Amino acid sequence: MKIIKQKIQFTDKLAYMGTGILLVAPYLVSYQIGFILLAVGITLLTPQVYKAKQWNLVLLNCSSIVGYTLQIFNII
Repeated sequence: MKIIKQKIQFTDKLAYMGTGILLVAPYLVSYQIGFILLAVGITLLTPQVYKAKQWNLVLLNCSSIVGYTLQIFNII
């Protein structure tokens, strides 16, 4: 049996990190660090959906990034 190793692309690595961060962030959302983690996690997911040309998710991610960033600075 031959094992074929595939190289994981950089955008996929970013998406894995972003997913891991988003798994933890909701439990910390009562603190400011929760919103920071949410903004960072969504930012790390955005290149993968941009590469896949899923424009609706790119727009949704950008909107979420702006919303979480505004929440970090207590603007909204």
